[in-house]
Formats: sequence, structure tokens, C-alpha cells
Amino acid sequence: MLASLAILAEGAGETKEVINPVLPTVPELVWGGIAFFLLLILMWAVCLPPIKKAMRQREEQIQGDLEAAERAAVEAEQVRRDYDATLAEARSEAARIIDEARQAGEAQRAEIVGAADTEVSAQRMSAMAEIETDRRSALDQLRGEVGGLAVAAASKVVQRPLDTSANQSVVDDHVNRNSGQA
Repeated sequence: MLASLAILAEGAGETKEVINPVLPTVPELVWGGIAFFLLLILMWAVCLPPIKKAMRQREEQIQGDLEAAERAAVEAEQVRRDYDATLAEARSEAARIIDEARQAGEAQRAEIVGAADTEVSAQRMSAMAEIETDRRSALDQLRGEVGGLAVAAASKVVQRPLDTSANQSVVDDHVNRNSGQA
């Protein structure tokens, strides 16, 4: 069937020039070039300036943001230095307060110990005085009793009653001499 169609096509015999629809013609090329250059001029004059302006604004905004970020970094560093200085000052103040409290505590402890030593000394002196008073009282009582016992023993040895008041001075001398040795 194809063969028959091919024969018929040859048989028609008219030889027409075949136009390729894909390749442009010269007038189409001229009109296309004119339209292209007009569109190019229009784009160059109307569309390109706002685009350049927007790009310039964007660059300025980016530059401003970079400068603001740099300023913020410098300010943050300054704030950090201020914070470190304040922290160091607070630490030294705390150390000073602790030292003052320690010194005040030591002074108060020394004062309390001194007061306690004074009180202990006063109590010791008081106790020593009381002991001495009690000792003298005991010696006085002992003299009376020893004198009475000695006179009673002597009267039993002698077998006659002796006067206690007359012999008391002999007993007191003896007790006084022996009490100094004890």
C-alpha cells in the first residue's frame, strides 16, 4: 500500500517547492530582531533601574546588619568585661567581709576567753579565801577541842582535875607550831 501511494505521489508530478515551517524567513527575522531590540531597550530603561536599586538597598542593608552585628559584639564584650570586673570586685568584697568577720570572731573569742580567765581567777581567789577561812575556822575549832581533850587526858594521867583555861595557852602554842609544819 505504501508503494502505491508513493507511485501516486510521483504521478501527480507537480513539483512544488516545499517550505520548511521551522526555518524563519527573512522578513520574520527582521521583525523578530526589531521586536527583540525594542524589548531590550524597554527592559534596560524600565525594569533594570528598579532591580539595580533593590540590589543596592539589599547590599546597604546587609552592610548595615554586619556593622550592627559588629557593634553588638563589641558591646557584648564590654558588658562581659564589666560583669567580670563587678564579679571580681564582689569576690574581693566578700573576702574582705569574711576576713573582718574572722577577725571580729577572734577578737570576741579572745575577749570571752579573757573574761572567763578573769572570772576563773576571781573564783579561784574567792575559793582560796574561803578555804583559808575554813581552815582557820577548823584550826580554831581544833585548838578548842584539842585543848579540851589534852587537858582531859592530862587530868586523867595526873588523876586530878586540871583547869582548862589555865592550860589552854600551852596547847595553843603546841598546835600553832605543828600547824605551820602541816
